[in-house]
Amino acid sequence: MARIKPFRGIRYNKAKVNYSDVVTQPYDKISPELLNAYYERSPYTTARLIRNKEADPYQAAAAELNRWLDEQVLVQDEQPAIYAYHQAYQVNGEQKVRQGFVALAGLEEFSQKIILPHEKTLAQPKADRLNLLRATNAHFGQIFFLYSDPQKKVEALLAEAVNREPDAVAVDHFGDRHTLWKITDTKIITAAATVLADKQLLIADGHHRYETACNFAREQGVTLGTENPYGYTMATLVNMDDEGLTVLPTHRLLHGLVDFTEAAFLTKAAEHFVITPHHALEHLLKAMQEKRAAGQISLGFYAGQPLLYELTLQNKASMDNLAADKSSAWRQLDVAVLHTLILENILGITPEKQAAQKNLNYIRTAHGAFEQVLNGQEQAVFFLNNTTVAQMYATVLAGDIMPQKSTDFYPKLLSGLVIYKIS
Repeated sequence: MARIKPFRGIRYNKAKVNYSDVVTQPYDKISPELLNAYYERSPYTTARLIRNKEADPYQAAAAELNRWLDEQVLVQDEQPAIYAYHQAYQVNGEQKVRQGFVALAGLEEFSQKIILPHEKTLAQPKADRLNLLRATNAHFGQIFFLYSDPQKKVEALLAEAVNREPDAVAVDHFGDRHTLWKITDTKIITAAATVLADKQLLIADGHHRYETACNFAREQGVTLGTENPYGYTMATLVNMDDEGLTVLPTHRLLHGLVDFTEAAFLTKAAEHFVITPHHALEHLLKAMQEKRAAGQISLGFYAGQPLLYELTLQNKASMDNLAADKSSAWRQLDVAVLHTLILENILGITPEKQAAQKNLNYIRTAHGAFEQVLNGQEQAVFFLNNTTVAQMYATVLAGDIMPQKSTDFYPKLLSGLVIYKIS
């Protein structure tokens, strides 16, 4: 069973700071330029806790945390609480609101099938986050969990609690509005935890930090699944049936491939795909979406020449043969087709090279990817439709793990809105 409980969160003191000046994107979404901007914005930026610039960033973060607590820049709530968390944002011209709540979630071994991962992880980020946990004993950002609740029982429980002035509001550098309400009513908290008790929790974002929390708990001698302060991590829980959920695609840029040419690639790709040329990126992306709506798998390709190309899988037997050990749900993922048929089979970019990003870069914006190839910064780009929540859930339930960067949930959960200090 999923174990959800309240905690005494540590939050910024609104009398001393403006939330918009101090909260940040998650650590792995902070570019060097954004890090400098955060540092310039406020001496109390959460970036100093999660991406400190000092020679020993971990001890420096611990020192900052303790100093800010002493100065009451950060203040711990007196009562255990959960925190309703709404994110209002715009995507593709549409206004949306994603609703969730922040609480502690019990750490579990993946083998128990209570917490479900969907992506592979890398060793280096986990080592980095483990060093920070060891130094600070605190979680500054939340793991993003999805659960299934078609009847929206939790949203109904929290509706009355958010019908008042919020406890924190922040606008991030994308212009997205993040709003937090502290909820201490034990009846609401117990009822929400009861709804989730028989649910599986799917990790949407934060795989590295979840596994790091598990490793840290084991270092403290904790058996996962048992009651101990170290056996919990801070999480935002969102109903996968929430209309406010948005998953963006992450496109793949190619670099460093020897003897790569557009003509040679297209010749090999024609063995598996119907190839349709397009003169404009917008036309290509629209055609890919139309193919998706018709139940077909369609990828985009551009290598700097005048034309862009739509690659529509013509025979699913190609995937059946190359990925016979994978589930049908996995074999029907656009990103799985790209990684298996194209990156591995045609271009020879092995899973090991993919994990090391030896020939790959990842980028969210299609236009940005197009410009990098057009300007000669990258050799080529493969454009993807987004992976849907339903596709991700079906793949995970089938017992498969998706390629890295298969999903990009937008917007990200802000770090620093609330902090969980273990002890």
